[in-house]
Amino acid sequence: MLGYWLAVVRRLTLPALGIGLVFAAAATAVPVLDEGEAWNQAAPGALTAGAAVAFFFAAVLASILTVGAARTVRRYGITLGPDAAAPLPCVREVRLPTVEGRTVFQLTDAVRFEVENDPALRGAEVTAFGHGVLDLTLRGPADTKVLVQVRITTGPEGTAAVVEARPEATYKKLDSAVWALARVIENHTVQALHAEAAGDSL
Repeated sequence: MLGYWLAVVRRLTLPALGIGLVFAAAATAVPVLDEGEAWNQAAPGALTAGAAVAFFFAAVLASILTVGAARTVRRYGITLGPDAAAPLPCVREVRLPTVEGRTVFQLTDAVRFEVENDPALRGAEVTAFGHGVLDLTLRGPADTKVLVQVRITTGPEGTAAVVEARPEATYKKLDSAVWALARVIENHTVQALHAEAAGDSL
């Protein structure tokens, strides 16, 4: 969890510095304009205060996001890591040896079956399903909508699946629910493909 907190702090560095600089500029301007104090006398204290504001902003917001993220991943039974703070969309890739005797459609259907039978994925809606294509709309905490695409290919060189998840709200740049649901779908994809490979080997 500490790793995720530090990763979020790094993601918030630029906005926090921006807020700190605005605060420092305002704190410098007030004594200079109102009291006639010299810029070089007002600036050091204002910069220190701006740095404190920037640190406080980043630390508090990162802590709030970390608590929410921890609650989210607990719901799905996965562990929170620094990669949960990666930029969106969240992309996960699964690679295995070739699953012999199964078409791409059968592999895609196996993944769909795994997803639809997970009670934790409430409100999962299949929006596209076909030959190597599985599109889902999932609901995260607080009814956050997450759009997930699974693309499966198979051939002599191996079987691969790419899971891509993004929030429906395009303004979101950091969302632990997206990462968590991408991990859940990745786990289901791995389970489904391994089960298909094991079934073929029996």
